Amino acid sequence: MSHHLAESVVPGAAGDRRERAALAARSVETLFGERVFGMPGTWLGAVAFPHPSRRSTTWHYWWQAHLMDALIDAAYRESATGQDPGPTRKLAHQLLRGITVRNGGQVTLNNYYDDMAWLMLAVGRLRDLDESAGRVPRGVAATGAQLLRSLRAAHTQDLDGGVFWTRERTYKNTATTGPAALIAARTHAREESAALLNWLRGNLWNSQRQVFHDGLKIVPAGDGEPGTTLDSSVYTYNSGPALGAAVELAESSDGGEAREWAGFAAEIVEGADAEFGRAVDGRRVLRTHGAGDAGLFTGILARYLALAARSEALDSETRQAARRLVVDTADALWEGRREFDPDLDFNDPEAQPEPARVLAIFSPDPLVHADISQPVGRSLELGHQIQAWTALEAAAGLSPRV
Repeated sequence: MSHHLAESVVPGAAGDRRERAALAARSVETLFGERVFGMPGTWLGAVAFPHPSRRSTTWHYWWQAHLMDALIDAAYRESATGQDPGPTRKLAHQLLRGITVRNGGQVTLNNYYDDMAWLMLAVGRLRDLDESAGRVPRGVAATGAQLLRSLRAAHTQDLDGGVFWTRERTYKNTATTGPAALIAARTHAREESAALLNWLRGNLWNSQRQVFHDGLKIVPAGDGEPGTTLDSSVYTYNSGPALGAAVELAESSDGGEAREWAGFAAEIVEGADAEFGRAVDGRRVLRTHGAGDAGLFTGILARYLALAARSEALDSETRQAARRLVVDTADALWEGRREFDPDLDFNDPEAQPEPARVLAIFSPDPLVHADISQPVGRSLELGHQIQAWTALEAAAGLSPRV
Protein backbone atom coordinates (compact mmCIF):
# COMPACT_ATOMS: atom_id res chain seq x y z
CA MET A 1 0.00 0.00 0.00
CA SER A 2 2.87 2.36 -0.74
CA HIS A 3 2.05 5.59 -2.51
CA HIS A 4 3.67 7.84 -5.04
CA LEU A 5 5.37 10.78 -3.37
CA ALA A 6 2.72 13.22 -4.62
CA GLU A 7 -0.19 11.12 -3.37
CA SER A 8 -1.61 10.44 0.05
CA VAL A 9 -4.67 8.69 1.40
CA VAL A 10 -5.01 11.57 3.87
CA PRO A 11 -7.23 14.35 2.48
CA GLY A 12 -5.43 17.66 2.15
CA ALA A 13 -1.94 16.31 2.83
CA ALA A 14 -0.76 17.04 -0.70
CA GLY A 15 -1.16 20.77 -0.14
CA ASP A 16 -1.07 21.29 3.62
CA ARG A 17 1.98 20.58 5.77
CA ARG A 18 -0.20 20.70 8.88
CA GLU A 19 -2.05 17.61 7.65
CA ARG A 20 1.29 15.89 7.19
CA ALA A 21 2.35 16.73 10.73
CA ALA A 22 -1.00 15.48 12.03
CA LEU A 23 -0.46 12.14 10.28
CA ALA A 24 3.01 11.86 11.82
CA ALA A 25 1.54 12.59 15.25
CA ARG A 26 -1.19 9.98 14.88
CA SER A 27 1.30 7.43 13.60
CA VAL A 28 3.76 7.80 16.48
CA GLU A 29 1.03 7.86 19.11
CA THR A 30 -0.69 4.79 17.65
CA LEU A 31 2.37 2.67 16.90
CA PHE A 32 4.41 3.38 20.01
CA GLY A 33 2.12 4.66 22.77
CA GLU A 34 1.47 2.45 25.80
CA ARG A 35 0.76 2.63 29.51
CA VAL A 36 3.63 2.21 31.95
CA PHE A 37 3.31 -1.16 33.65
CA GLY A 38 -0.38 -1.03 32.66
CA MET A 39 -1.03 1.88 35.06
CA PRO A 40 -3.99 4.16 34.20
CA GLY A 41 -3.10 7.83 33.74
CA THR A 42 0.38 7.05 32.41
CA TRP A 43 1.68 6.98 28.86
CA LEU A 44 5.06 6.36 27.31
CA GLY A 45 6.57 5.75 23.89
CA ALA A 46 7.77 2.17 23.47
CA VAL A 47 11.33 2.17 22.14
CA ALA A 48 10.31 0.14 19.10
CA PHE A 49 7.39 -1.22 17.11
CA PRO A 50 6.48 -4.00 17.57
CA HIS A 51 6.83 -3.24 21.27
CA PRO A 52 9.55 -5.11 23.15
CA SER A 53 8.54 -7.68 25.76
CA ARG A 54 7.46 -6.27 29.11
CA ARG A 55 10.48 -8.06 30.54
CA SER A 56 12.74 -5.73 28.57
CA THR A 57 14.48 -3.07 30.66
CA THR A 58 15.53 -0.97 27.66
CA TRP A 59 14.18 2.53 27.44
CA HIS A 60 15.48 5.92 26.39
CA TYR A 61 14.67 8.71 28.84
CA TRP A 62 15.74 11.46 26.45
CA TRP A 63 13.62 10.09 23.59
CA GLN A 64 10.60 10.60 25.84
CA ALA A 65 11.61 14.22 26.42
CA HIS A 66 11.57 14.85 22.67
CA LEU A 67 8.31 12.94 22.37
CA MET A 68 6.85 15.43 24.85
CA ASP A 69 8.20 18.34 22.81
CA ALA A 70 6.54 16.88 19.70
CA LEU A 71 3.22 16.52 21.53
CA ILE A 72 3.44 20.16 22.58
CA ASP A 73 4.16 21.16 18.96
CA ALA A 74 1.05 19.23 17.95
CA ALA A 75 -1.08 20.93 20.60
CA TYR A 76 -0.04 24.38 19.38
CA ARG A 77 -0.72 23.35 15.78
CA GLU A 78 -4.18 22.10 16.74
CA SER A 79 -4.93 25.33 18.56
CA ALA A 80 -3.81 27.39 15.55
CA THR A 81 -6.13 25.44 13.23
CA GLY A 82 -9.18 25.71 15.49
CA GLN A 83 -8.98 22.18 16.87
CA ASP A 84 -9.19 21.27 20.53
CA PRO A 85 -5.63 20.78 21.84
CA GLY A 86 -6.93 19.49 25.16
CA PRO A 87 -6.51 15.75 24.47
CA THR A 88 -2.96 16.25 23.23
CA ARG A 89 -2.08 18.41 26.23
CA LYS A 90 -3.55 15.73 28.50
CA LEU A 91 -1.42 13.11 26.76
CA ALA A 92 1.70 15.22 27.40
CA HIS A 93 0.85 15.23 31.11
CA GLN A 94 0.34 11.48 31.05
CA LEU A 95 3.73 11.17 29.38
CA LEU A 96 5.35 13.21 32.16
CA ARG A 97 3.74 10.91 34.73
CA GLY A 98 4.86 7.92 32.68
CA ILE A 99 8.46 9.14 32.61
CA THR A 100 8.39 9.72 36.36
CA VAL A 101 6.97 6.28 37.11
CA ARG A 102 9.28 4.48 34.66
CA ASN A 103 12.24 6.36 36.11
CA GLY A 104 11.65 5.07 39.63
CA GLY A 105 9.51 7.94 40.88
CA GLN A 106 11.98 10.79 40.33
CA VAL A 107 12.93 12.43 37.05
CA THR A 108 16.39 13.26 38.42
CA LEU A 109 17.39 9.62 38.90
CA ASN A 110 19.56 9.77 35.81
CA ASN A 111 23.28 9.58 35.16
CA TYR A 112 23.14 11.94 32.19
CA TYR A 113 22.71 15.67 32.63
CA ASP A 114 21.87 16.17 28.97
CA ASP A 115 18.90 13.79 29.33
CA MET A 116 17.59 15.94 32.18
CA ALA A 117 18.24 19.12 30.21
CA TRP A 118 16.13 17.88 27.29
CA LEU A 119 13.29 17.02 29.66
CA MET A 120 13.61 20.39 31.39
CA LEU A 121 13.16 22.16 28.05
CA ALA A 122 10.03 20.10 27.31
CA VAL A 123 8.61 20.59 30.81
CA GLY A 124 9.08 24.34 30.50
CA ARG A 125 7.12 24.30 27.25
CA LEU A 126 4.42 22.15 28.84
CA ARG A 127 4.02 24.72 31.59
CA ASP A 128 3.68 27.46 28.96
CA LEU A 129 1.07 25.35 27.15
CA ASP A 130 -0.87 24.88 30.37
CA GLU A 131 -0.83 28.60 31.08
CA SER A 132 -1.97 29.40 27.54
CA ALA A 133 -4.95 27.13 28.20
CA GLY A 134 -5.72 29.01 31.43
CA ARG A 135 -4.74 26.07 33.61
CA VAL A 136 -2.55 26.00 36.71
CA PRO A 137 0.13 23.35 36.20
CA ARG A 138 0.00 20.65 38.86
CA GLY A 139 3.39 19.19 39.55
CA VAL A 140 4.91 20.57 36.37
CA ALA A 141 6.61 23.50 38.07
CA ALA A 142 7.93 21.24 40.84
CA THR A 143 9.35 18.82 38.28
CA GLY A 144 11.03 21.67 36.44
CA ALA A 145 12.56 22.97 39.68
CA GLN A 146 14.03 19.53 40.48
CA LEU A 147 15.58 19.27 37.03
CA LEU A 148 16.93 22.82 37.18
CA ARG A 149 18.67 22.17 40.51
CA SER A 150 20.39 19.10 39.09
CA LEU A 151 21.56 20.95 36.00
CA ARG A 152 22.90 23.92 37.93
CA ALA A 153 24.91 21.55 40.11
CA ALA A 154 26.60 20.29 36.93
CA HIS A 155 27.52 23.83 35.82
CA THR A 156 30.88 24.31 37.52
CA GLN A 157 34.09 26.25 37.04
CA ASP A 158 36.03 23.11 36.17
CA LEU A 159 37.59 23.91 32.77
CA ASP A 160 36.45 27.50 33.44
CA GLY A 161 32.78 26.74 32.86
CA GLY A 162 30.45 24.55 30.86
CA VAL A 163 28.21 21.72 32.06
CA PHE A 164 29.20 18.14 32.77
CA TRP A 165 27.69 15.37 30.66
CA THR A 166 27.37 12.70 33.36
CA ARG A 167 27.59 12.35 37.12
CA GLU A 168 31.11 10.94 36.67
CA ARG A 169 32.12 14.55 35.87
CA THR A 170 34.90 13.73 33.45
CA TYR A 171 33.45 15.28 30.28
CA LYS A 172 31.93 18.67 29.48
CA ASN A 173 30.14 18.82 26.17
CA THR A 174 27.92 20.74 23.79
CA ALA A 175 25.04 18.29 24.18
CA THR A 176 24.55 19.40 27.79
CA THR A 177 25.88 22.96 27.77
CA GLY A 178 23.77 24.05 24.77
CA PRO A 179 20.43 23.01 26.27
CA ALA A 180 21.54 24.43 29.65
CA ALA A 181 22.20 27.79 27.98
CA LEU A 182 18.73 27.75 26.45
CA ILE A 183 17.16 26.77 29.77
CA ALA A 184 18.97 29.66 31.45
CA ALA A 185 17.67 32.07 28.80
CA ARG A 186 14.12 30.79 29.35
CA THR A 187 14.33 31.01 33.14
CA HIS A 188 15.46 34.65 33.06
CA ALA A 189 19.08 33.83 33.93
CA ARG A 190 20.53 35.77 31.00
CA GLU A 191 24.01 36.16 32.46
CA GLU A 192 24.26 32.43 33.05
CA SER A 193 23.00 31.74 29.54
CA ALA A 194 25.56 34.12 28.04
CA ALA A 195 28.35 32.58 30.13
CA LEU A 196 27.48 29.09 28.92
CA LEU A 197 27.33 30.16 25.27
CA ASN A 198 30.61 32.03 25.62
CA TRP A 199 32.19 28.91 27.11
CA LEU A 200 31.01 26.91 24.11
CA ARG A 201 32.27 29.59 21.75
CA GLY A 202 35.67 29.65 23.45
CA ASN A 203 36.16 25.90 23.85
CA LEU A 204 34.11 23.89 21.37
CA TRP A 205 33.24 26.24 18.52
CA ASN A 206 35.01 25.65 15.22
CA SER A 207 34.94 29.14 13.73
CA GLN A 208 36.05 27.99 10.29
CA ARG A 209 33.37 25.33 9.87
CA GLN A 210 30.90 27.22 12.14
CA VAL A 211 29.88 24.10 14.03
CA PHE A 212 30.46 22.80 17.55
CA HIS A 213 32.81 20.00 18.49
CA ASP A 214 31.29 17.44 20.80
CA GLY A 215 33.19 17.96 24.05
CA LEU A 216 36.25 18.10 26.29
CA LYS A 217 37.34 15.11 28.35
CA ILE A 218 39.31 15.72 31.54
CA VAL A 219 42.41 13.50 31.59
CA PRO A 220 45.37 13.19 33.98
CA ALA A 221 48.52 15.02 32.93
CA GLY A 222 52.14 14.25 33.77
CA ASP A 223 52.54 17.21 36.11
CA GLY A 224 49.63 16.13 38.24
CA GLU A 225 47.35 18.85 36.90
CA PRO A 226 44.33 17.74 34.85
CA GLY A 227 44.52 18.14 31.10
CA THR A 228 41.89 17.81 28.39
CA THR A 229 41.27 15.85 25.24
CA LEU A 230 38.99 17.28 22.54
CA ASP A 231 36.36 15.11 20.90
CA SER A 232 36.18 16.89 17.57
CA SER A 233 33.10 15.01 16.31
CA VAL A 234 30.33 17.21 14.92
CA TYR A 235 26.63 16.35 15.01
CA THR A 236 23.55 18.18 13.83
CA TYR A 237 21.88 18.33 17.21
CA ASN A 238 24.75 20.16 18.89
CA SER A 239 24.00 23.23 16.76
CA GLY A 240 20.32 23.21 17.73
CA PRO A 241 19.87 24.38 21.33
CA ALA A 242 22.94 26.65 21.16
CA LEU A 243 21.25 28.34 18.21
CA GLY A 244 18.06 28.59 20.26
CA ALA A 245 19.91 30.22 23.14
CA ALA A 246 21.64 32.73 20.85
CA VAL A 247 18.29 33.63 19.26
CA GLU A 248 16.56 34.13 22.60
CA LEU A 249 19.44 36.23 23.96
CA ALA A 250 19.29 38.36 20.81
CA GLU A 251 15.55 38.84 21.30
CA SER A 252 15.91 39.85 24.96
CA SER A 253 18.90 42.18 24.50
CA ASP A 254 19.40 45.67 23.11
CA GLY A 255 21.94 47.47 20.97
CA GLY A 256 25.34 45.94 20.45
CA GLU A 257 24.63 42.93 22.66
CA ALA A 258 21.57 42.03 20.60
CA ARG A 259 23.58 42.39 17.39
CA GLU A 260 26.34 40.18 18.80
CA TRP A 261 23.98 37.32 19.64
CA ALA A 262 22.09 37.71 16.38
CA GLY A 263 25.41 37.53 14.54
CA PHE A 264 26.39 34.37 16.39
CA ALA A 265 23.01 32.82 15.58
CA ALA A 266 23.58 33.69 11.92
CA GLU A 267 26.96 31.95 12.01
CA ILE A 268 25.39 28.81 13.48
CA VAL A 269 22.73 28.75 10.76
CA GLU A 270 25.36 29.31 8.08
CA GLY A 271 27.48 26.51 9.51
CA ALA A 272 24.52 24.14 9.71
CA ASP A 273 23.74 24.83 6.06
CA ALA A 274 27.33 24.31 4.92
CA GLU A 275 28.18 21.33 7.15
CA PHE A 276 24.91 19.44 7.24
CA GLY A 277 22.92 20.64 4.23
CA ARG A 278 22.84 18.60 1.02
CA ALA A 279 21.90 20.00 -2.37
CA VAL A 280 19.25 17.72 -3.85
CA ASP A 281 17.08 18.71 -6.82
CA GLY A 282 17.16 22.39 -5.93
CA ARG A 283 16.61 21.74 -2.21
CA ARG A 284 18.80 21.96 0.89
CA VAL A 285 18.14 18.76 2.84
CA LEU A 286 19.77 18.18 6.22
CA ARG A 287 21.76 15.00 6.62
CA THR A 288 20.89 12.58 9.38
CA HIS A 289 22.97 10.25 11.53
CA GLY A 290 21.39 6.82 11.20
CA ALA A 291 19.63 4.87 13.93
CA GLY A 292 19.69 4.59 17.71
CA ASP A 293 20.16 7.81 19.66
CA ALA A 294 21.61 9.43 16.53
CA GLY A 295 18.28 8.88 14.79
CA LEU A 296 16.90 11.87 16.71
CA PHE A 297 19.72 14.34 16.15
CA THR A 298 18.57 16.14 13.02
CA GLY A 299 15.00 16.57 14.25
CA ILE A 300 16.43 18.57 17.15
CA LEU A 301 18.34 20.86 14.80
CA ALA A 302 15.18 21.35 12.72
CA ARG A 303 13.27 22.48 15.83
CA TYR A 304 15.72 25.28 16.55
CA LEU A 305 16.25 26.26 12.94
CA ALA A 306 12.49 26.88 12.89
CA LEU A 307 12.87 29.08 15.97
CA ALA A 308 15.54 31.07 14.12
CA ALA A 309 13.39 31.30 10.99
CA ARG A 310 10.60 32.96 13.02
CA SER A 311 12.81 35.40 14.92
CA GLU A 312 12.63 39.06 13.96
CA ALA A 313 15.93 39.55 15.80
CA LEU A 314 17.74 37.87 12.90
CA ASP A 315 18.37 39.22 9.44
CA SER A 316 16.17 38.10 6.57
CA GLU A 317 18.92 36.11 4.83
CA THR A 318 19.55 34.02 7.95
CA ARG A 319 15.85 33.49 8.53
CA GLN A 320 15.34 32.37 4.96
CA ALA A 321 18.29 29.95 5.08
CA ALA A 322 16.96 28.41 8.30
CA ARG A 323 13.46 28.14 6.87
CA ARG A 324 14.71 26.47 3.70
CA LEU A 325 16.61 23.78 5.61
CA VAL A 326 13.56 22.95 7.72
CA VAL A 327 10.96 22.92 4.96
CA ASP A 328 13.11 21.10 2.41
CA THR A 329 14.08 18.42 4.93
CA ALA A 330 10.50 17.92 6.08
CA ASP A 331 9.25 17.70 2.49
CA ALA A 332 11.89 15.08 1.67
CA LEU A 333 10.93 13.04 4.74
CA TRP A 334 7.29 13.26 3.70
CA GLU A 335 8.00 12.12 0.17
CA GLY A 336 9.93 9.12 1.48
CA ARG A 337 7.16 7.89 3.78
CA ARG A 338 5.20 4.67 3.52
CA GLU A 339 1.48 4.85 4.32
CA PHE A 340 -0.59 1.87 5.40
CA ASP A 341 -3.91 1.00 6.97
CA PRO A 342 -3.16 -1.27 9.96
CA ASP A 343 -6.55 -2.95 9.65
CA LEU A 344 -5.88 -4.15 6.09
CA ASP A 345 -3.59 -6.70 4.49
CA PHE A 346 -0.56 -4.74 3.32
CA ASN A 347 0.00 -7.16 0.43
CA ASP A 348 -3.58 -6.94 -0.90
CA PRO A 349 -3.53 -4.76 -4.04
CA GLU A 350 -7.32 -4.37 -3.84
CA ALA A 351 -7.28 -3.02 -0.28
CA GLN A 352 -9.12 0.26 0.20
CA PRO A 353 -7.49 2.16 3.07
CA GLU A 354 -9.60 4.28 5.40
CA PRO A 355 -8.04 7.78 5.71
CA ALA A 356 -8.91 8.06 9.41
CA ARG A 357 -6.96 4.87 10.13
CA VAL A 358 -3.98 5.40 7.85
CA LEU A 359 -0.56 5.61 9.49
CA ALA A 360 2.86 6.51 8.08
CA ILE A 361 6.37 5.21 8.58
CA PHE A 362 9.23 7.63 7.93
CA SER A 363 12.78 6.88 6.89
CA PRO A 364 15.75 7.73 9.12
CA ASP A 365 17.29 9.36 6.04
CA PRO A 366 15.18 11.85 4.07
CA LEU A 367 16.95 10.82 0.86
CA VAL A 368 16.15 7.10 1.24
CA HIS A 369 12.56 5.92 0.87
CA ALA A 370 11.06 4.06 3.83
CA ASP A 371 10.36 1.09 1.53
CA ILE A 372 14.15 0.64 1.42
CA SER A 373 15.29 1.80 4.87
CA GLN A 374 12.30 0.36 6.74
CA PRO A 375 11.02 -2.61 4.72
CA VAL A 376 7.89 -4.39 5.87
CA GLY A 377 8.68 -6.67 8.80
CA ARG A 378 11.67 -4.73 10.13
CA SER A 379 11.43 -3.36 13.69
CA LEU A 380 10.79 0.38 13.75
CA GLU A 381 12.62 2.65 16.22
CA LEU A 382 10.83 5.40 18.11
CA GLY A 383 13.77 7.82 17.88
CA HIS A 384 13.83 8.45 14.16
CA GLN A 385 10.04 8.54 13.97
CA ILE A 386 10.10 11.38 16.51
CA GLN A 387 12.79 13.00 14.37
CA ALA A 388 10.51 13.02 11.33
CA TRP A 389 7.49 14.16 13.35
CA THR A 390 9.51 17.03 14.84
CA ALA A 391 10.71 18.16 11.41
CA LEU A 392 7.19 17.98 9.98
CA GLU A 393 5.78 20.04 12.87
CA ALA A 394 8.56 22.59 12.42
CA ALA A 395 7.80 22.93 8.71
CA ALA A 396 4.05 23.15 9.34
CA GLY A 397 4.64 26.05 11.71
CA LEU A 398 6.76 27.93 9.18
CA SER A 399 4.92 27.24 5.94
CA PRO A 400 1.52 25.55 6.29
CA ARG A 401 0.75 25.47 2.59
CA VAL A 402 2.83 23.51 0.13
